[in-house]
Amino acid sequence: MADDSPISAVFEMHRQTLEGSQEVLEQSIEFQRQLNEALASGVESGTDVHQRGVDVTREAVESYLDAIESTVPGSEDGVAQIREALDEQFDAVEDAGEEAASLATESLDEYDELTESSLETLEEQLDLLYETHEDIEAQTVEFLEEAEAQLEEIRDQTESQFEEQIDRLQAQSEELREDIEEE
Repeated sequence: MADDSPISAVFEMHRQTLEGSQEVLEQSIEFQRQLNEALASGVESGTDVHQRGVDVTREAVESYLDAIESTVPGSEDGVAQIREALDEQFDAVEDAGEEAASLATESLDEYDELTESSLETLEEQLDLLYETHEDIEAQTVEFLEEAEAQLEEIRDQTESQFEEQIDRLQAQSEELREDIEEE
């Protein structure tokens, strides 16, 4: 059977559809990967901005407390307590920011790993699908070739039997004519 048969054309169309779907899926995963990288970069930038904001606010409050301490006599003990409480709060804010950034980065890393694993699994499944597709195509072509050969053989046998019957009928017809002429 030729490669340009209708069956081969159908299987080629299936193969092209599979390849197109695979390309779309790979582009989608690449887009997700790029988005993930952008998010990771945003987390890093956001963490830096957050830390700078905390530092600026802390410095401003420290300057304000320094100004109070220097202008209000006897305020040292009260300002020291305020400083201690504010330091604890600023430390807590910094820790929470670091924790959030760490969790976000960890989640993005886990997502990257999951995406990579999913892509590998998908590639394995697509390879298996292509192999199965090729096997089915080969089996279909082989079946059709065998069926064509069998039909050709049946046709040849039928033609041969038909010719034999015609020959027999002609022979019987001749015998009958001869018998009639003899009588």
